[in-house]
Amino acid sequence: MKLKYDVGDKPLWAQLFDILLDRIVSKEYNAGDKMPTDLEIMQEFDVSRMTVRQAMNKLINEGYIERRRGKGTIVLEKENKVETILKSSFNGVLEKNDIKNRRVLNVEMVNAGQEIADFFNITTKDKVLRLVREIRINNMVVSIHETFLNPTIVPLDEQGDYSGSLYEKLMGAGYGISNVKEKISARLMNQKQKELFEIKGDEAMINRQRRGFCHDFPVEFTNSMYLSQGYELIIDLCE
Repeated sequence: MKLKYDVGDKPLWAQLFDILLDRIVSKEYNAGDKMPTDLEIMQEFDVSRMTVRQAMNKLINEGYIERRRGKGTIVLEKENKVETILKSSFNGVLEKNDIKNRRVLNVEMVNAGQEIADFFNITTKDKVLRLVREIRINNMVVSIHETFLNPTIVPLDEQGDYSGSLYEKLMGAGYGISNVKEKISARLMNQKQKELFEIKGDEAMINRQRRGFCHDFPVEFTNSMYLSQGYELIIDLCE
């Protein structure tokens, strides 16, 4: 299968994604197999490294492959399971959190970790904006949010004011979030997390990992921690 370059065809990275996915689904690449390297794919299809990384990252985000340190990129076993997907406008997902006090703890440019670099299609040598904020209710820390913003498409820096709504700021910069992928889990806090939340006893917390996109372009990667007690996520589905 070859890439098409005619006007109106899919972007090259999307075509490449389709080809690689077809090879996985058809068992040309079996679960546990090592995928071709980025360089090998570049040479086979005569495309740039950025095109390859975009296609590979979409496969990673959809759970078909995984990068493993020292082993390369491995095809994953897809579980036979039924997933329930709730689709709504992004603005229909609201967190019930009245009378809140948002506080910016840290804003800095840092080197991207491997997971962040893969998501943003950059290298670990590139700098990304890291933003850490907390929300208090009645002077009690109820949530902590660590956000990384894509440096290649988001014209924001560490000098900006991030005390308000981050999504309104992104929209004002021309990169409003149009869709998100979230993974939600629960666990007991470790000692460091207890210190962050200023509590001493055992406490459960909710973890949310959110990946925000502006029309398929990765914009933000956020890890959030919430006190489980009193936390509510209200989903309002609208046409």
